[in-house]
Amino acid sequence: MSKKDKAISVTLNETKVGQQPVTEVLIGKQVIGQVTQVGERFDAQMASANQPFAHTKSFDESLQEIISAYHLHKG
Repeated sequence: MSKKDKAISVTLNETKVGQQPVTEVLIGKQVIGQVTQVGERFDAQMASANQPFAHTKSFDESLQEIISAYHLHKG
């Protein structure tokens, strides 16, 4: 028996940390990660980690990495 797919709302919130713009990724009201642009690349960082875990060429790739990691490890 298969489970029915559940729609999940992902919200992006633009903020600044110091002088650098950061995009927070939220599911519901919980911040799960953030995307930061570093030069021409983007860093994906989970909210529970202190350093980026993925360095990608586009914003969309970083966003996908955060969502994939969240779903893999959310328990």
